[in-house]
Amino acid sequence: MTGSSQQQSLYQLLYGERYIFEEVLGLKFHISPDAFFQINTAGAEVLYQIVGKLSRADKNTVLLDVCCGTGAIGLCLACQAHKVVGVEVVEQAVEDAKWNATFNGVSNCGYHSGKAETVLLQFLMSREDDRLLVAVVNPFRAGLHYRVVQAIQNCEAIRTLIYVSCKPEREAMRNFLEFCCPPDSGKKLVREPSAPLLAVPVDMFPQTMHCELVILFTR
Repeated sequence: MTGSSQQQSLYQLLYGERYIFEEVLGLKFHISPDAFFQINTAGAEVLYQIVGKLSRADKNTVLLDVCCGTGAIGLCLACQAHKVVGVEVVEQAVEDAKWNATFNGVSNCGYHSGKAETVLLQFLMSREDDRLLVAVVNPFRAGLHYRVVQAIQNCEAIRTLIYVSCKPEREAMRNFLEFCCPPDSGKKLVREPSAPLLAVPVDMFPQTMHCELVILFTR
């Protein structure tokens, strides 16, 4: 079945290696069948470098890698930030991310397994660190759950948001509008809105009409 998890549609190794290994920006990544990874490696390197530049993450910031998959974005940016916190719903991808951090000697990354709308809010409510946060989101085509948008918008420490979308003209557009909403008690938004400052397309899918879009939002 397409679009189903391992629990819904079990798979069986018939031949070869259990995992794919890929190298991006000098790091080696261990990728399980359930886990997401960019299919265009050269394009992924360009994409992650753009995210790193736009994020302006430094040693005084904590990078939130929401929908982190195997941890690729966070691990590639870990050298810039004080700490990376990854959130991912696919449990096997989280295990991959932990393996990737250990294998590559990256010690300032931590990962949480679960739905972003639950895990992210718990993390933001319980954090004691007063450092600024930079959020990077790279959701499925369906976009972010509204509670994720609420959590990010209502967190005063998040002044910068990087949204990576493979289908910006459809579902992600709903999220773009939500991040730009002014305070609204009915929508449970209490802080100032974000505004899009810059959009950078990356041609991840040559010979097609599609591109990956990176959008920089700031307060």
